[in-house]
Amino acid sequence: MKIVLSGEGPSDLGKCTNQQGECQTPDFAPGPMTWLVDRELEQRLCYSPLECTPHQYHFISEAGLQARAQALRAQQPRALALTGKKRGQETGFFHRNAWMLGQIALEFERKEGDSFIAVLFRDSDGTRNTACSEYQDKYESMRQGFLRAGLGIRGVPMLPRPKSEAWLLCAIQNKYQHCAALENLPGTDDAPRSAKRLLAEALGDSYTTSTLNDWIAEHGFDGEQVAHQMPSYAQFRADLHAAYTAATSAKPDTP
Repeated sequence: MKIVLSGEGPSDLGKCTNQQGECQTPDFAPGPMTWLVDRELEQRLCYSPLECTPHQYHFISEAGLQARAQALRAQQPRALALTGKKRGQETGFFHRNAWMLGQIALEFERKEGDSFIAVLFRDSDGTRNTACSEYQDKYESMRQGFLRAGLGIRGVPMLPRPKSEAWLLCAIQNKYQHCAALENLPGTDDAPRSAKRLLAEALGDSYTTSTLNDWIAEHGFDGEQVAHQMPSYAQFRADLHAAYTAATSAKPDTP
């Protein structure tokens, strides 16, 4: 089993250091959200893929997904028309990203003769005033995108509420206590008590992608405790474990 990832930037799932839209080790610089993915998979595999077999990870940049969608639009202008009731620009963007990433995962399967799961990270950026239905719309748009690609439950939406910093705050600042309220933090970074500002305060001057990775490596991350308190992490965790089960029983097409 292998994993293809796509996020928004270096501080979540990571980035390519080769200035390309696609990479693997040694050109893939993982971010803290990749380490959370890895910690969850380690529970099932009994080893860390990122530490022991980093070639299991493929990374596709957000720009890489957009370029693929643009190429499809040029070839088949009608192909990007979204199905279903939710046709808003934002949910359509989430759907399209998941669809493109799901297609890429299936292409990797045929090329490499191994089963793949795909993890798509996007911040939900909601606020305490954001309706729960809006968050659910974004989640469902990603789920439907993976279904449209044909990847099914092996496509995993990684959609923290409001941002990835809230998940990290549960461990770093709150010590796994009273974390439910973190999902109601402001989603905008310039808000007085935004998740990003609180995480910067918790870490002091050492708040960088590298130090976040180092913190997780040193202290670990108890996903089970976080999932008990934060529904957005619980959903991601359940989806990832379901994807793992499906991928390890799948029989991908061989080249």
